[in-house]
Amino acid sequence: MNFHYDWLAALLTIGSIIGIVVAAKFVLFRVPAFAQARDVNKAEHKRKWRELGKKYQHRVQTSQKIGLLTNLVFFLLILPFIITLEPRPFGRILLDAFLVLMIYDFFYYLTHRFLFHGKGYFRRVHAVHHQARSRISSIDAQLLHPLETIIGISLFYLVTVAMCLLAGQPFHAASIIITYVVFTQINQLNHCRIDLPYKPFQTINWIAIMHDAHHIDMHRGNYATITLLYDWMFGTLEKPVVQEMPPSAAGVDAQ
Repeated sequence: MNFHYDWLAALLTIGSIIGIVVAAKFVLFRVPAFAQARDVNKAEHKRKWRELGKKYQHRVQTSQKIGLLTNLVFFLLILPFIITLEPRPFGRILLDAFLVLMIYDFFYYLTHRFLFHGKGYFRRVHAVHHQARSRISSIDAQLLHPLETIIGISLFYLVTVAMCLLAGQPFHAASIIITYVVFTQINQLNHCRIDLPYKPFQTINWIAIMHDAHHIDMHRGNYATITLLYDWMFGTLEKPVVQEMPPSAAGVDAQ
């Protein structure tokens, strides 16, 4: 094993993640359909913050602080040991990223289904998140009990570190960038209110409404977060709720 503290690789990784997310949002929100969805979520954010302040404000702010602290611990104390800028085949970079995401999603599926939706204490912990009922919006991604925030983020990092140790060598920075961007953005997208059931946005719309179906109550499936493969495999795939397309979206479709 050849692990050492590579601060430069970690710094470039952090900068690349921030740059990619900012640039992607800048480009995507130039698309009218995405800009409309963003405005809908912003409006819901303001409404919930105003009308449901006791439920949201404390939980969201606490979740943000704990999430930031957990990420800082990983990026400053752990990431530099498991990352490298040494050349790797492009196929290996993609394979490492794919495996991390899929293995993480398997363990998250188990955690979500049997721990958070079980019968013990952690069901009550997860019930904080399920105060957000269909239809959910972007702010609901951060309506979390502190323990759920720590468990969710730490599980992703634990899988990443464990796979690196099993491989016996650091991951290429590009693999970490891909996995982190996909992990964070899909978790955010899952909780967005999106009404774009027309070409070419059906896939994004489907991702959002499938997780929205999970939020109808505490007895629904769709437990995985990156892909619903494991829900399909284990018989917990939940059908989405049929929603009427809002007039604005119908108008776009008609065009």
